Amino acid sequence: MKTIFIHFAMLCVLTTAAPVVSKAEVPPETHQWEVHHSTELKYNVDYMLFNQKKKQQLGYENRKFGNDVDLDWVGNLGGLFNFKPKTPHNVRDHRTLPIPEDTDVAIFNTETKRYLTYKKFDNTQAELEWTRTPAYEWQFRDQKKETNVASFALFNSRVKKYLVVQGKIRGIDLGWFDTSPPVPQSFSVAMSAQQVIQGWVPYLGSFPAIGTSNGKLLTVQNSSQNATLFFVKPGKSTINCGDSNATVGVAPRATMTADQMKTLYGSATPRLPINFLACISTPTPVSTTYLNITYKLDP
Repeated sequence: MKTIFIHFAMLCVLTTAAPVVSKAEVPPETHQWEVHHSTELKYNVDYMLFNQKKKQQLGYENRKFGNDVDLDWVGNLGGLFNFKPKTPHNVRDHRTLPIPEDTDVAIFNTETKRYLTYKKFDNTQAELEWTRTPAYEWQFRDQKKETNVASFALFNSRVKKYLVVQGKIRGIDLGWFDTSPPVPQSFSVAMSAQQVIQGWVPYLGSFPAIGTSNGKLLTVQNSSQNATLFFVKPGKSTINCGDSNATVGVAPRATMTADQMKTLYGSATPRLPINFLACISTPTPVSTTYLNITYKLDP
């Protein structure tokens, strides 16, 4: 009896001393994703992948520009998404089992027939790309079952961050969740000479140059060393550039004042995207002039 009592006591000590592993806390802001016609995520099922914040369906889209990932909010035209379990090389597991929250899976798109993966770029675009090799780096955390809907936070185990809707200058508006507030960023905007219809040479530039972005314009500086830029007021045209009542002049190396920003764009910190239209004071037109701007994207 004594021996049995000693063993039982040792078992109690070991059991109570074992650490309790708590479920990783998921920031509520990252719970943005859902699939329909299911209350539980499963392997090897074709799903429409929706973002709750965007209220749109994600899919493949050929952007044909630089390194921008071929993704957009295109609905069923962009194919469906299928979540693949990790298996040994050349082995396929076709079972439709529930997906645990702490398990890495590969995300396959039926339109491009490739897998979504993380790739390091910069903060101006979504850091994603497609690969033909399964990328087992995605986890579906904070899974919730609702009426005919399964929702979750989408976690990447390589970058160790959550994929969320986020303002970008290029490509699709997706990025990695960050608790720190966005910081101002700088950019050089090219304004190109346009065809002259009448009067002055128009110079036109846009930011961002391609696509849309969620954020605010903070400052605009004329980068020219010797030329004044005459920005055209709303409702006017470059034909009126000789009229000081129709334009806002910004001297060489000068920065627009808050009142000038309000006059031209309706706010001291107008929403992006922004179009810039101006004339230039140089007697001999140049092909391109530049603006130095600062801006801040939405969280």
